[in-house]
Amino acid sequence: MGTTKYLSEEDTKARYITPALTGKGWKAEDMLFEYSLRADRMQIVPGTNEAKSIPPDDSRNRPDYILLHGNNRPIAVIEAKRFGKTAQDGIDQAARYAATLDVPFAFASAGDEFIKVKLYPTYSVEHLRLDEFPTPEALWDEWCDARGIPNSGEVRRREEKSLYYTSTDGRKPRYYQMVAINRTVDAVLSGKRRRVLLVMATGTGKTFVSFQIIWRLLKAKAARRVLYLADRNQLIDQAIDKTFTPFGNTVRKITRGTIDTGAAVYMGLYQQLKKSNRGVEEEDKDADSTLDVFKQVPRDFFDLVVVDECHRGSAREESSWREILEYFRSAVQIGLTATPNKKDGADNAAYFGDPIYTYTLKQGIEDGFLAPYKVVNIVFDKDKTGWTPREGEVDDNGQLIPQRTYTLSDFGTRIEIRNRTHAVAETVTKYLEHIGRMSRTIIFCTTQHHAGVMLEEMRSLNRDMMTANPLWAVRMTANDEEGVKQLKNFTSPKKAYPVVATTSKLLTTGVDATTVKLIVLDAPIRSMTEFKQIIGRGTRLDRTHGKTFFTILDFRGVTALFNDADFDGPVESTDWNPDQEDPPASEGDKNKKPHPHSEPPEPKLPPSDDTHLIYEVHDVDIRVDSQLVQYLDGNGKLITEKLIDYTRRNLLQLFDTKDKFLEVWNGAEEKKEIDRVLLENGIFLDELRKNLHMPDADEFDIICYLAYGEKHIFPRSLRAKRVQDGTLLDQYQGAAKKIMEKLLDLYARQGVSQIESVEVLKNPVFSDDGGIVKIFRAFGGRNGYLQSVKRLVRSIYAPN
Repeated sequence: MGTTKYLSEEDTKARYITPALTGKGWKAEDMLFEYSLRADRMQIVPGTNEAKSIPPDDSRNRPDYILLHGNNRPIAVIEAKRFGKTAQDGIDQAARYAATLDVPFAFASAGDEFIKVKLYPTYSVEHLRLDEFPTPEALWDEWCDARGIPNSGEVRRREEKSLYYTSTDGRKPRYYQMVAINRTVDAVLSGKRRRVLLVMATGTGKTFVSFQIIWRLLKAKAARRVLYLADRNQLIDQAIDKTFTPFGNTVRKITRGTIDTGAAVYMGLYQQLKKSNRGVEEEDKDADSTLDVFKQVPRDFFDLVVVDECHRGSAREESSWREILEYFRSAVQIGLTATPNKKDGADNAAYFGDPIYTYTLKQGIEDGFLAPYKVVNIVFDKDKTGWTPREGEVDDNGQLIPQRTYTLSDFGTRIEIRNRTHAVAETVTKYLEHIGRMSRTIIFCTTQHHAGVMLEEMRSLNRDMMTANPLWAVRMTANDEEGVKQLKNFTSPKKAYPVVATTSKLLTTGVDATTVKLIVLDAPIRSMTEFKQIIGRGTRLDRTHGKTFFTILDFRGVTALFNDADFDGPVESTDWNPDQEDPPASEGDKNKKPHPHSEPPEPKLPPSDDTHLIYEVHDVDIRVDSQLVQYLDGNGKLITEKLIDYTRRNLLQLFDTKDKFLEVWNGAEEKKEIDRVLLENGIFLDELRKNLHMPDADEFDIICYLAYGEKHIFPRSLRAKRVQDGTLLDQYQGAAKKIMEKLLDLYARQGVSQIESVEVLKNPVFSDDGGIVKIFRAFGGRNGYLQSVKRLVRSIYAPN
């Protein structure tokens, strides 16, 4: 074994581990190599308008081997370590991977043996020789046993046939999609669940998960006909046009009140099958259809019913939509939602049972699959104090305004204060100037009428953009057919226009708009469910088109009402201030618009029933009362901080005393670890240098200044000059001195992390020094070079 102690991990895998697997019948298609569990996480930099990409820690991100039974069905994980370590060094890591992928078996090896851990149903540990690794058939039998699946019979046969659909581009599901699909299919095939609930945040691929579940259950002959229910035409059309295309002509959309009995997968709207007793919602134009279409077919016609966005009514005891599910109660029913909730009278679990799997927005952000967000709260004076008309005051249309105090909940519903809408539009316009005026934006308004008024204000304030393209801002509501026609263009990353959409309900769900960067809330959102759906319009990442985070401009205070830190994760901060140049709202008569009539019209008494009457008034002064920029900390507490305050707090949480910081600063590897920890905690030294106006400030001094009260931040050039003027370089001669001077110059220009690694010698500045071997020789060998670099670093940071 003479040279084996020098084998790398890859060499160990190639020489020992992979041959042990192939020798037992494991083929390349039975294994996933270096499958990435996570992507680069986006972290918003406080006080800036950008997000930084934070790579996941590779030691916890990529299992060396994932063993499969059939495509995309993991049954075990193997973690490899280089020869010279032990299998014990990798088994805990393998077990973490196995738990993440929801598989019962974790293996580890350093090339001499395998350690096998069985995680469930009963924990056990076993040591195996390399030639004792189980065959694919044996491990599959063990997997079935761990899952409670009999070794023979109909369930086992169906499990064998329930294969994934594999696309020609070789797309692999993300790990959480695998878990959601596999858990659901296994539960249905085993007969353990006939009602299944999946909770997955918006943007995590619920439609793709639904497709794979349906595909696999059809392949397993566990279903013959499937009903896929949604609540928006957009959801159905997007699914048919994109994700469900492999079904070909076996998929049908239920239209014109008729169920065609010649298909395998039926796509339908709740509203087209059963009109709700609660009436047609403002945006639900599709609700006007024949009642009880679902009764055209027998109760046992469908074997499987998949309910997308099942919070929308199927879980409400009082909902008539529930009648559809009750009618087809003999079918397996699977509900998917992004908004698990018991507070709004829509307890999903009350009907479907507890979620079989939950993947939160917080997890999606941490895993790098969803966009983080920040919140800016704007409060106008009349939002706090309300507005009371003068006795006998009439609105712009000459209607007598009932005498009472109108509050925030009335604005946009009972009374339209144009100056307030103007102030909202002006604030939005200023923010778009801050982030880019071609940033895709949705403004949620109280009603269709309010959305129309908001559109007028946005167009008026952005005449140059409207001149460039009259579709820059549009209204998308049920009564605006021209605006709705632009929906596909609005959701397409390839289309530049429309940029701004004003809406009330139409865009709350079923809209896959990956490039939305700004969500404006000027509507009285009444439920957690509706709030999460609205926020979900921004959670999708689209790095290709520059969408790495999104912002919520909240004019109604709803983000504080629906704080759900466990599910939604932390909200990041921003230092944007709309008052830096001009106030975002009117001051005095500055923003007042002329009354449409030169003389006030004669008062008109309102009708006896003015429930739906909206009074419009212009001449009400609106001012900004307060503005608050917030993010949620790890405990869900609302915090407002600027970049420096944010950094100081995080540094002290990591290193609460200067002595603890100095303990980990002295070595090159320790500095790398500090850099990694700072990055993972959202501390970006380059941004701090910009904020402090010191582009060459040393990171050591920045940390000591911010966290521990040091009085000075030294530029690297000053630290380098102090070393040059000292005695260290005089101890070297010839080539060695020349190398040390170049290293010191590199430090001054790029920082200490650039010189502590041997990789620095690949820098072009050393191209005329004869190569690494010759450079080492100038210092008496590699160790002499490394010791000289350590002395250089100590001199750089020597006390004054």
